[in-house]
Amino acid sequence: MSSIKKRYHMKTVFIALFFIFCSLTNAQKNQVVFELSDNTKTYHLTNCLNNLTDDATLQLKITEGTESMIQSFKILVFLDDNFSLTFEDYNQFKQTQLIGLLNGNNAFQNYTSITFTIDVTLQNQQTETQVIKVCLQQEASQEIVASSGKQKREFIEIPVSFATDRNNTNNSDLNERFGAKRSELQYGRIVVSIPYTHTLGEIERPSYWRLEFSEDPSKHMMMQSLKKQNKEDFFKQMKERISKNGKSTFLFVHGYNVSFADAAFRTAQITFDLRFSGEPVFYSWPSQASTTSYTVDEANIEWSTYNMKNFLKDYLTKTEAKNIYLVAHSMGNRGLTKALIELMNEHPELKNKITEIILAAPDIDADVFKRDIGPKMISKIGKPITLYVSSDDLALLASKKVHGSYRAGEAGSQIVVLKGIETIDASGQDSSFLSHSYFATTSNLIKDIFDLMKSGKRATDRETLERVSKANVQYWKVKKGKE
Repeated sequence: MSSIKKRYHMKTVFIALFFIFCSLTNAQKNQVVFELSDNTKTYHLTNCLNNLTDDATLQLKITEGTESMIQSFKILVFLDDNFSLTFEDYNQFKQTQLIGLLNGNNAFQNYTSITFTIDVTLQNQQTETQVIKVCLQQEASQEIVASSGKQKREFIEIPVSFATDRNNTNNSDLNERFGAKRSELQYGRIVVSIPYTHTLGEIERPSYWRLEFSEDPSKHMMMQSLKKQNKEDFFKQMKERISKNGKSTFLFVHGYNVSFADAAFRTAQITFDLRFSGEPVFYSWPSQASTTSYTVDEANIEWSTYNMKNFLKDYLTKTEAKNIYLVAHSMGNRGLTKALIELMNEHPELKNKITEIILAAPDIDADVFKRDIGPKMISKIGKPITLYVSSDDLALLASKKVHGSYRAGEAGSQIVVLKGIETIDASGQDSSFLSHSYFATTSNLIKDIFDLMKSGKRATDRETLERVSKANVQYWKVKKGKE
């Protein structure tokens, strides 16, 4: 071969190698690589997460590529070989307090590893899957101590917005700031702390039985701060937050025998346990927070409906949220359903603002619900409605004795089934004293509501449910599973 041909051949080989190198380099650039790490270490099978790992610095970091390259993101979380959670938003996962979540579900005691299967679709339509497996380790001490020797925070803060027509007592004790008397509509924002040791479905509060006579943020839910706001600032700031956190929000309306503080704690607990990354809001009407004041509560929820309707109008129009979930419990269903029906009569266009309505254990006359309330909700709103019922609900059984009629939240032979409403029977899920707050206290129900709100799946597609067909009616029952 002549020297000219040799040089030509070498040049051709060099050019080919150059293009191969460039293509490999571009391929490497067009990928996103994750690692689970904090400020000091990366976690894997030989470097374990433990119950004392600091949530504040723990992150699923991108070590190669950028977040802007991601078109869609999905992460499946497994504890040992058991499927546990799904996240379909990278920002939502980043905002999740992973260690608090694992501590709350006793994962460090019951499991040896956690696996993250990360499926990513890039802007160029390239798909990638990465698996990160990390060992779990339970430390003997629950005390979290900084290198300085000072105790670090042992709780997670959950900001929650509220509207209330309770009287402002101006009490320095935040738990007593709003009382049980009627008042004009007021607005504000509170921060509730949840201990790292939180158990799914629980509201940890001081107990005399445990010789606990004061609040401890490392053990109990607490209100850390409360700030009242005028109406204009309230909705303006809420709109700004919603635009940044995925444009989702839920409103919770509590039931009978609930104080303002109880409602705040329940809303924060639901937010944390559902891993809800949007804007949590609760409406607190003047329940007397007393088991002996049932009739007073009945009168007050009726009185509060007008204020609730006006709040709903502002909530649906001023927040500009993409996904709005309305959740009511017990007697709170009377106010929410009546307020919604009246609001839709006046402003039918607002139905398009609602994503889902969840009616949990409604303390409403079953016949009235089937004849009047249910059909009007279906026809006037035309949005998915889920009704949770139970035959174990002792509070509703007591209400039935008082009123002499079945309640819409009861299961059994008189279960409410209407076309256009998905009825979910949660009987056998809650072993608590009254079994009345099962929708927020049992893991299977929390998982079902999480799936409903996160994916929008209907009952036929949710793995937590099984179909029941009896006497020409069809509803769903929550499967029994590992708590």
